[in-house]
Amino acid sequence: MDLSVIIVSYNSRFFLELCLRSLKDSLNKIKSEIIVVDNNSNDDTINVIESFFSEVILIRSKHNVGFSCANNLAVKRAKGKNICFLNPDTVVPEDIFHKIIDFKKSTNNVGIIGCKMIDGQGIFLPESKRNLPHTSMVIKRFLGLKNDYYSDKQSENAIGQVDVLCGAIMFMDKQVFEEIGGFDEKYFMFGEDIDLSYKILKKGLRNYYYGDSSIIHYKGESTSKNSKYYKSFYGAMGIYYRKHIAKNIFNKILSFVLLELIIFFKSFMITSRLKYATKSEDCYLISNKDYVDLQNRISTKTESTQILSKKLENCEIIFDSNYLSFKNIISTMQRLSKNNGVIFKIIPKVSNYLIGSNSSREHGQVILFDLNK
Repeated sequence: MDLSVIIVSYNSRFFLELCLRSLKDSLNKIKSEIIVVDNNSNDDTINVIESFFSEVILIRSKHNVGFSCANNLAVKRAKGKNICFLNPDTVVPEDIFHKIIDFKKSTNNVGIIGCKMIDGQGIFLPESKRNLPHTSMVIKRFLGLKNDYYSDKQSENAIGQVDVLCGAIMFMDKQVFEEIGGFDEKYFMFGEDIDLSYKILKKGLRNYYYGDSSIIHYKGESTSKNSKYYKSFYGAMGIYYRKHIAKNIFNKILSFVLLELIIFFKSFMITSRLKYATKSEDCYLISNKDYVDLQNRISTKTESTQILSKKLENCEIIFDSNYLSFKNIISTMQRLSKNNGVIFKIIPKVSNYLIGSNSSREHGQVILFDLNK
């Protein structure tokens, strides 16, 4: 088998379904399998997988064991020569794995391969490619100061070596993953991708950013900025600092103290900022089908994305993935990402809802409708 795609899910039922729908076409003609580890979700995730995705290998965890542990469990079941760790809140284009597999075959000493990520507004996510943390960067990051956390070695559309890739999508050889000991399970969430990237570099292999292919990462689904987020994020940075950077016991203790202070102040500064979204002036549906339940929402229906010009403002665009390819949807979102007030929704294949996210800092929106009308 060529590839095992591994997804760790926790209460992400609708986004996971969209992800799995996009995966089906991307794995066409590739000997592959999909493994989902559910970390004891309390939503409808299990039922959706068992009802609509019988081909998926489902591992049901009795409690939330975290990202690292769940992925390690899945790798033990994986049969693919290659593995790809993928977040449930992602959407992939149809040709992504064909491109990455070809790139890996034609390149020597490959460790991990990542790709360009955009958020629900089509905006490039700089964490797609990052630098290896060092003392001054970690301290500046702790303090919220300007730092070189993100890499500018390559442009966002380029292909080339980088130090650190994002855990939302990491493609690599299964044997290499096992040789370096897999994910460090001290990391519950966040930081494990930096640690894995570093272990790959220590092994003498190279990590590659593949900017020729883009995925959507609805980042707000897994990274809501609350006190739990700050504790997980800065806690992971503390683990990495003490494991790989701190040279003596004094620095290790100092990092503990500094970390607790930062988490306290970051959490204290959280405020409830209610955003009152301006109602979109127009709504465009890109489809070859009429959806009766959406008629009051839609002002223009068209079968071509070309009608969507860069002059559009304050509008909603709904992509029907029953009609459009995910590659077309993703490229159109990127093309219009700088338009003022333009938001995007997707109708997943054979599904009765719209889904999208207006910000990488907030949870997405799911709108149900009657598919049979």
